[in-house]
Amino acid sequence: MKRRFVLLLALLLLLSGLGVGVHLWKQRGVFIIGDPSWPGMQLGSLTRIELKTTEGSYSFSPDHDAWYADPGNGGPRVLASTERLQALLDTIGQKPPIAHVARFSRREKSQYGLDNDTISLTLHGKTVWGIVLGSQTGDNATMYARSSLQGDQIVQVDKRYTEFFNRPVDYFYDLKLTSAAQPEAIEQVSAEGPGVGVWQITRKGDGFVFSAPDQQMRHLVAQAKAELYLHTLANARARGVMPSGMEKLPPPQLKLAIWRKGASDPETVAFYHNGNDGKTFLAISSRQQSTLVVEAGLEEKLAVSAFALREKPVLEVDLGQVESQRFTQHRDGAARSFSVVRSANGWQEASARSDVTGLDVIMWRLGSLQFVDTPRSSAPEGARLLLTWELFGQGQTPLATIFFHTDPLSAGRCWARVQGEDIWFPVDKLLLNDLTSRLPAM
Repeated sequence: MKRRFVLLLALLLLLSGLGVGVHLWKQRGVFIIGDPSWPGMQLGSLTRIELKTTEGSYSFSPDHDAWYADPGNGGPRVLASTERLQALLDTIGQKPPIAHVARFSRREKSQYGLDNDTISLTLHGKTVWGIVLGSQTGDNATMYARSSLQGDQIVQVDKRYTEFFNRPVDYFYDLKLTSAAQPEAIEQVSAEGPGVGVWQITRKGDGFVFSAPDQQMRHLVAQAKAELYLHTLANARARGVMPSGMEKLPPPQLKLAIWRKGASDPETVAFYHNGNDGKTFLAISSRQQSTLVVEAGLEEKLAVSAFALREKPVLEVDLGQVESQRFTQHRDGAARSFSVVRSANGWQEASARSDVTGLDVIMWRLGSLQFVDTPRSSAPEGARLLLTWELFGQGQTPLATIFFHTDPLSAGRCWARVQGEDIWFPVDKLLLNDLTSRLPAM
């Protein structure tokens, strides 16, 4: 008997609950948690997205494998960020209505703030779904909206829908200069331009090598600098978009070609002076349909020479191959030479066969000699030749010749130049002083 009473009571409570639910639906709708009717869409299923904001209307549409924004003001189409568009769709799908209020009625639209179509979103796919935002509700946590899903419904949604929909069109722009998502996706880069010259680096194993032109291939790439360059390139973004392209562009200041992993053809980027105060450049990227505006500082970071990417030893020779050396000192128009040969214990004077101490250490310092300031492509005015240092391998094969000159501006440094290269390196004079102290005085 008691069991029947409990079952009867449960049935009465269930029927009462259903009655209350029907009453609520008639009055203002049913509260729904995790509404299965609310769309959770993928970008690939859509053919067009339209947004109306307080600043104007614009749309997005796919073209091949990319999405483009149409600003709606007669300006050029701009590559759109698929990540941000999908994030917009995900946000909608993850925030279904908090309540279904009623069927839409034109007589009551002003009651819900729907008499002024200011902010709205329309998704085109196999079907068309639109949502128009209205006024905030009394609790200030939700707002009314008109949804075309399942007829013409008025619903309550999170008030942050205004934030999601009312963004300017450029929020969705993809202004990256290259489609490489990260530096590791870049296999090869080439550069060309005034003050940059021509160079190409290619990923090899865990590092990079110069792969063009021929005269650069014998030099070593400074790995940390190459990694920083690729990091800058992979993250490079334009500041904005030109409303319309320039009728006639000047010669490019920098041209880049970027090969990504798995891609047969490179992406290209060219930078141009835009004739303003020099704070910005124009950029034309092969992945964009519009002309971009970039900061001058970004162009400066990318417009580096091959020399800037090189390891910086003044001498790039395997000193372990040296079998003999000749030192020629120059003073007041006179010159005096002194030769040494390798011995079992170090180095000996070639003629007297007497030991020359400390020369191994000086040669090691020569191999690690770094320049201390910006190199030059011509001799400093007033520089005078102090020493010619010649290195020979087996059979008197010339390996390298280094010329040391005075620095007219600093007694503590000198200028070094390697034969065959038109680069003058400013170096500390301590190495030269230590070397000449072991040579016969003039």
